[in-house]
Amino acid sequence: MNIARDAESLQRAPNEVFSSIVITDTLFKNRPDSELASNFQYIEKHAQQGQLTFFEDRNLLPPDTDTNSLGYSVLSENRRVDSAVVNEIFDAILAYMDSNGIVQVWFSKDRPNHLDCVVATNATYFAYLLNRGDEIKRTEDWLIAVLDSGQYLEGSRYYHSPDSFLYFLGRLMKFPRIAEKIQVKLGQHLQKRMGKTDYPLDLAMRVILSDSLGIQNDSEKQKLMELQGQDGSWPTDALYREGRKLIFYGNKSIPTAFSIKALNH
Repeated sequence: MNIARDAESLQRAPNEVFSSIVITDTLFKNRPDSELASNFQYIEKHAQQGQLTFFEDRNLLPPDTDTNSLGYSVLSENRRVDSAVVNEIFDAILAYMDSNGIVQVWFSKDRPNHLDCVVATNATYFAYLLNRGDEIKRTEDWLIAVLDSGQYLEGSRYYHSPDSFLYFLGRLMKFPRIAEKIQVKLGQHLQKRMGKTDYPLDLAMRVILSDSLGIQNDSEKQKLMELQGQDGSWPTDALYREGRKLIFYGNKSIPTAFSIKALNH
């Protein structure tokens, strides 16, 4: 859905692949594979065409670092793609670094490219998953600088909430080499964010990260529980936006997936 985060009105956006990838990444560790079989099959179907694109219609946007990093990480962690294929995808990400050696958003020379700290975080996760973290060192250093400076508090180009950066950075905690660099800092920044917003996605991301860092956050967990509807879902919220335009892409599925993970963590 194409929405303003605070607005009631909704407009239907083109069908996109990215939400299914995010939901699968969020829930696959907490659900039997059989329950998410259709999600994996859907991602695999689009991966069979090569580099992934945000929308189902591949003519709308070129392939991008975020969709490919998250999508192929999900497939790789569940042994649904060959090692050679995922390494080729990572090679493509490296091909579009900027002059400072930081990964960019688009796999394209024909449109202006950009940096996004959340996108770069997901690319770093992908790199570490493939044991290629050394090849993305400058990006990693930039991410730590963004955290230290508080630059992320303004949101990134494609992710409006500061909590998105902290949440996706928290996914890197599974890799000891980078975890030792960011764990203490991440906890400090998270504690400063607690209570700042009441959006379901923000609450869920902060609760998940709190649990993973061993930080008590019962008040926000309670707020999240109170937002659940009678049908078991959580209210529509937007995870990402269309660049600097005030056009947000949201639905009920993503906040519901994050909330389920937060409350079952």
